[in-house]
Amino acid sequence: MEKNDEFINPKILCFKLGCTCLIIFFLVCCETPQSLTKKRIRDVENGLLKSVVFKGEKPEKMKLTERMQYYKVPGVSLAVIDKLQVEWAKGCGVSEITSNDPVTPDSLFQAGDLSQPVAAMGVLRLVEKGELELDRDVNSYLKSWRIPLGRLTRKNKVTLRRLLSHTSGLVALDYDGHDSDEELPSLPQVLRGEAPSHPAAAFIACEPGSEQRYSEAGYAVLQLIVEEISGRPFSDFMSAQILGPLELRTSAFSPHLPSRLEPLAVSGHDREGQPLEGKALRYPASAASGLWSTPADLARFTIDLIRSAVGEQGRVVSTSMAREMLTPQSGNRGFGFIVEDEGVNLHLHLQGRTAGFSCALVAYPSRQQGVVVMTNSDNGIYLIEEILRSVSEAYGWPHYMPEIKTYFRLDPSVYQEYVGQYEVRPDYILSVTHQDCYLIIQPTGQAPTQFFVDSMSTFFSTDPYIEIRFNRDKDGRVTGLTLTQRDFTVEAKKIS
Repeated sequence: MEKNDEFINPKILCFKLGCTCLIIFFLVCCETPQSLTKKRIRDVENGLLKSVVFKGEKPEKMKLTERMQYYKVPGVSLAVIDKLQVEWAKGCGVSEITSNDPVTPDSLFQAGDLSQPVAAMGVLRLVEKGELELDRDVNSYLKSWRIPLGRLTRKNKVTLRRLLSHTSGLVALDYDGHDSDEELPSLPQVLRGEAPSHPAAAFIACEPGSEQRYSEAGYAVLQLIVEEISGRPFSDFMSAQILGPLELRTSAFSPHLPSRLEPLAVSGHDREGQPLEGKALRYPASAASGLWSTPADLARFTIDLIRSAVGEQGRVVSTSMAREMLTPQSGNRGFGFIVEDEGVNLHLHLQGRTAGFSCALVAYPSRQQGVVVMTNSDNGIYLIEEILRSVSEAYGWPHYMPEIKTYFRLDPSVYQEYVGQYEVRPDYILSVTHQDCYLIIQPTGQAPTQFFVDSMSTFFSTDPYIEIRFNRDKDGRVTGLTLTQRDFTVEAKKIS
């Protein structure tokens, strides 16, 4: 009894509780920057989130390695910015599915559209030197090819500002890449649409400055201007004026990688997880989509740009020019970046894709934080969105969180109207059945997926996020469906 009396003695109990509180306080207060970073890495790697969560349900947190397998993404590399420094960088997976070579922070990926902000800084470098003007007709700089003039250019001209912000009026073009054994076209051939270039010629499709219209042709024109004004190949100019001063040692704009970087380049992969022949395609309009880089290099580029914009000493452009670059010119387009929101939540972001590669960049200047993610897969963009949600959760960002949706249930007769067979092509059929409050869609040779109600005629799946819209004729009969997964769209007609 004496022992029990001592155990419940209030003084001893208070002493023990006080010691416990002191230990907890000591552990919390002694959390080091290193331990905080390790925790954040664990949270990011184990906290991937799907795009949708149903109201009242707790979001499911998933592991990066498992989601890589789910999306058939062989390799991922990311770098996270905190306090305007690269807090951590890490690679995961392999450089090619058939090899055991690991992805490391030094592994090179094609950057796609992330090439454009870096290229934009090169153009602005010439503006600050007085060799170019932002609002001057660019035809005054061009020699080997000039923008075709006509009715649409009588009032407003194509300027650097409009090319940089995709408001030049040039026709919307995405340039195809070239196989390693193909002859590469010159930039004038690219812009004229001449062989061996793949796409159509560049021309003015709407009045310059009238609307925002994404066109890689605009950055091809910028690249040609830089080459003709500087008298140097674009890759050499960018190395000397941007990549070198920023110490981006694992980045290059050349379609042919320097021998020192070639071993670091990973192989791109298609939607089925198969490696591209020759590792990757080549893009002669490298200012538009041809940069090879690492997340850490792109993070360092972003850090220097933000430092300049907030009034610190940047290495390349002045404060005023950095702010110009991050100021929306039309809609949400700055020079290269998309810029949205305001105040502490203002953020710049961009996604990039080339054949076999997907990547993304997000940065919050006021929060002094950001992330760059690069993958060697066409499917990487879906994985990247889940990674961005994980980083957003770990760092307390206000964007990139799952969309909250509510369960809806339609009258059974409505579901029944959608049941049937839908033909994409003769060998690829979508079978639609109904169960409970959702539809089940099973493509030929694939696993079935549940689609939940979004409206009377639209449904969605949660893993991965896909939208289905059913189409009706003038008499109200269901005639087909449209399946959309980001920028991937499939049309199917109802055959039974």
